Amino acid sequence: MVDNLPIFPNSRPFTLDDTEWFYHYYIDNGFSPYVDIHPENLYVWLNIHNDLAISKSDGAIILSYTNALDKDNHNIIPLANPINDLVVKKIMSYLESISKPLEIREIPSIICNKLDQNQWRIDDDRDSFEYILDTDQQSKLEGKIFHHQRRRINYFEREHPSNTVEINFYKEFNDNLKQTFYHHIDSMPFNSNINSSQDNVIEPITIRKNLEYASIFNKKALEIRINGNVVSLVMFSYLDENTAAINHLKVDYSVQYIFQYTIYQLAKILKQEGINEMNVEQDLGISGLRIFKERLRPSRFLEKKIIRPRHL
Repeated sequence: MVDNLPIFPNSRPFTLDDTEWFYHYYIDNGFSPYVDIHPENLYVWLNIHNDLAISKSDGAIILSYTNALDKDNHNIIPLANPINDLVVKKIMSYLESISKPLEIREIPSIICNKLDQNQWRIDDDRDSFEYILDTDQQSKLEGKIFHHQRRRINYFEREHPSNTVEINFYKEFNDNLKQTFYHHIDSMPFNSNINSSQDNVIEPITIRKNLEYASIFNKKALEIRINGNVVSLVMFSYLDENTAAINHLKVDYSVQYIFQYTIYQLAKILKQEGINEMNVEQDLGISGLRIFKERLRPSRFLEKKIIRPRHL
């Protein structure tokens, strides 16, 4: 399929049919467990404005799309391991020809190590860092670093005796589960707090699109009920044999510490499934979301870079 791609700057739309072959490209080039460039996330999240396009240039695949949260920001991502200076130079020339800022964002740091730093300034793209949680750490919560999480889990379990809490793990989506998600899209705040959810207005759209393709993309789910009432919903999928991507996590924040309890239970389930890491994605520069994710004590970050010409 790569051989048939248009030569950059020509391109064609990235389609559902591309997700299968692109997954092999993703694995073969060592891009896992970056979630943003996983084919499912490309099709759902980076294609939110229906303009994700694909092409090739000098050994790299080129993706271009409009930023999900900023329609005035169009990004181009070259993907090869490693990317080379010629590809970056051609992208910069194209950006200059259409009077766009000379920068490419959200580039996985692992593919930048062969670029000539005399030509390019390579800076951290902090808002796009992806957070990795260790399922063993998150399911045991041992040591001083997890003291606050342990205390919150203990508080939650004291407040809700085990016979009132129902934890349901779904290895595939059925119609009833989809309807549960649809029902709660507008009734639960997103991710970290109400303020963050108001900023992240795109998420309801991506949830609906993920639900539409849940069977094709082998989405899985965790549902937590208290006294029969749904208080937490998680949609996730496997990036590879080692890592799960937590695509959407919605909780009822009137239930104290339900977010922390959800992460704890999800980590236990994933560990039993042989999954060692959870990618809880980026914080998008939303301050409340960043604080919340940092407090989960990630085991590591997947760094992204911004590439600009060193001499303008």
